[in-house]
Amino acid sequence: MRHYTEIMRSLFLTIPLLLNLAAFCAHSGSAQSAGAAPVSAEISADLGTCSALITVTGSDFKPVYAAKMTTRIRYGPLGVKKLDLEAFTGADGQLKITNLPEAVKKPMYIYISKDGKQEMVEFRPDLRCHATFTVELR
Repeated sequence: MRHYTEIMRSLFLTIPLLLNLAAFCAHSGSAQSAGAAPVSAEISADLGTCSALITVTGSDFKPVYAAKMTTRIRYGPLGVKKLDLEAFTGADGQLKITNLPEAVKKPMYIYISKDGKQEMVEFRPDLRCHATFTVELR
């Protein structure tokens, strides 16, 4: 009987503590997400420290959602290794490509397309490691 009472007492003390902790964690998480800016679409090449932020707009200068971005990164000795990336812009018309290599043998071309319209940008990490591009699909 004494053992049962000790177990019940510890449960009655532990359960409210856990409930308060869970409520506090849920409240602090919602406060963080409410103050944060909306997250753009992002893809990582995992090859270096450079990045490219691409903002895609239509001819009306409004952000283009789900514009397709493709690129091929050649790296390694003589550029024999290849990495193909494909991603889509977010609701804000932006896509960030992170962890790009600091040096490439040939310029890297990023193709952006949607609804039969296509544009291309050239990324040169040796000239601008953290580049920003604004592309208007016409």
